[in-house]
Amino acid sequence: MPPVEDPNLLVGTNTADDAGVYRLNDDLALVKTIDILTPVVEDAYTFGMIAAANCISDIYAMGGDPQLALNIVGYPGIGDAKNLGEILKGGSDKAKEAGVTTIGGHTFASPEVMYGLSVLGYIHPKKIITNAGVKPDDVIILTKPVGVGTIIQAMLLGKDEGIDMTPVISAMTTLNKDASLAMRNAEAHGATDVTGYGLIGHLVEMSEASRVGIEISLQKIPTHKGAVEILDQGIFEPGITMNLNSFNNRVDKGSSDSNLVNLIFGSETSGGLIITLPEERTEVFKKNYGKDFTIIGRATAENPGRVTLTP
Repeated sequence: MPPVEDPNLLVGTNTADDAGVYRLNDDLALVKTIDILTPVVEDAYTFGMIAAANCISDIYAMGGDPQLALNIVGYPGIGDAKNLGEILKGGSDKAKEAGVTTIGGHTFASPEVMYGLSVLGYIHPKKIITNAGVKPDDVIILTKPVGVGTIIQAMLLGKDEGIDMTPVISAMTTLNKDASLAMRNAEAHGATDVTGYGLIGHLVEMSEASRVGIEISLQKIPTHKGAVEILDQGIFEPGITMNLNSFNNRVDKGSSDSNLVNLIFGSETSGGLIITLPEERTEVFKKNYGKDFTIIGRATAENPGRVTLTP
């Protein structure tokens, strides 16, 4: 896309951020995003909730308040209308939970099911939190475990025996609203959500956009139970290969070569927020969030644009 020359465009495409931000006046800006997914679970209603939570998350990641949404639906022409209705109901209910009003949408014929939202939110022009705001010595917070893509792949292949899907689905259907509100109160420097590019891909984007290095401790990364074991069986979801090809040359792995490394290159659906803030503000975040989160690393002035993995 050609560069946009508009002084009111506060966040565009140049830093690969989660949403665009456009200033209306000194006190109000619009936050806009769009996303669409293919089903990650069999139950139509649950898929609708997951897709909506995933799409709305981009607004939360910027520190904004989502307000309006339009459905985007790709559906087979001879598909089951009841199934489509359940997808839309799941999306509508999750949007309502987020305080988002769904005002319509667009449907097109597609050989496979696809569903997502175009979401509009609001933010103060001086209170935007972007992936380009990370400062050296910031701690790196992660609010949800990783491994969703790997577990979904095992499920699709019928290789998920012994895997408890309940916490995985719970994580995917949980809005990032509370984390977003907590990071605002803690005056976070930077944030992004973890989706298709995986934990590593989004960390690389943050390091490049912010011109900082990021050091991550592998042992501190929270994972969904059973995810690493699935990789140990040789079951690799396509996102791992895609993200290795895209980001591997900007990651210093040292002697780390376990499947945990492969896991954090994997795609996530409706993942948590990566939040960076001064270490002394961590208690403020904890008090306002009230849920589990993990400090997985730290930003550095050295090695800008690169992510370093430590044991």
